[in-house]
Amino acid sequence: MPMEGETYICSHTINKHLLNMEDSDPRQRPYAVRSIVPVRTGSEVWYTNGPGVLVIDSLALQPLRRLDPYLPPSCVVSMVSSASCWGDEAVWCLDDHTNTLLMYHAASYQICATYNCSDANPLRDVFLVQRPAGVMTSVTPDVDVDEESLPADLDPLKVTVTHSEDAGTQILCQQDSLDYCSMTSSGFSSEQLDQIGVFPHIERSSSGPLSSLTSSSSMPLSTDFDEMDRLLDEQLSPESFPSRSATDPELATQSHTPTQLQALNIIPVSSTIWVPRRGGDIMVMEVQQQGDSLRGRVIAVLTAPGVSEYGTLAEAALVAKDTVVCGFRKENMAWCLAVWRSWGGRELELFYQGYEELGRLESSLRKRR
Repeated sequence: MPMEGETYICSHTINKHLLNMEDSDPRQRPYAVRSIVPVRTGSEVWYTNGPGVLVIDSLALQPLRRLDPYLPPSCVVSMVSSASCWGDEAVWCLDDHTNTLLMYHAASYQICATYNCSDANPLRDVFLVQRPAGVMTSVTPDVDVDEESLPADLDPLKVTVTHSEDAGTQILCQQDSLDYCSMTSSGFSSEQLDQIGVFPHIERSSSGPLSSLTSSSSMPLSTDFDEMDRLLDEQLSPESFPSRSATDPELATQSHTPTQLQALNIIPVSSTIWVPRRGGDIMVMEVQQQGDSLRGRVIAVLTAPGVSEYGTLAEAALVAKDTVVCGFRKENMAWCLAVWRSWGGRELELFYQGYEELGRLESSLRKRR
């Protein structure tokens, strides 16, 4: 029982007396609290209750409302809060049955985005982010910058391009090395990178408007990132994305997700959202502004080298500002840790641009031969 100065909050009582929920309702089962998130500068607490979320006033310790993002037998397994592009707070939810990621606008309690995490090739997947009613998107105007007025430390990076028969084409940035997971200072050709699997996946999702990349050596790459974004934007109309809510009965009763594609939890890293999956890969998502609208995008898929030998991903957590630790467990209960460090949205963008530029150069050299 509560001690002096403590308050006991009973989810069953809140559901029954304040929401008129019958005891026979599957939402009234004794669910464990899987995640607790302080929201709106701590004035509210959101905590999981099976397929739903209960919102509590932190000061009065009184229930404010219940959100039902999913249907039984789904349970919310992870929640995190992050800043949204409207200057407000967003809350992300993940369930264990439909494998669906939802984005709530915290101030209005409205669902803004839905993404299913079961895609086997999610790189560059995009999903619509809808603006809640009454919320305006702040657009920052482009500012002309005089390049001569830039300080010295903002000068463009110097890049050296070399080619040899053994190493292939190499693009080397003349800057201090960054401490990335599994990144070395040695130069590799794109074919070698594919073979050793050191860097993040380069496959594009087959569900998007762009075809999958099997290898830079087998097919030409996109020649213009602006053209790529234009093709993606053409696919981002509401008509291109049939409304499929996580509370859709058909979705709730669909066959379960393969274990390796089951999302484990949600990790906010700087301005991105990381979603690790049981198979060992990590989807990195970012909400991007396109004119007056917003879109969510899988900007990277990270996989540690030799991940198939580590077992199943059982735990993943942010342990520092930009450091994520993943814990793999084998069948013999042995653990193996993988650490990702310093992979922000900007670094990932530079990596993929450099990788594709390297592929274009090698393709051009092969044509000349």
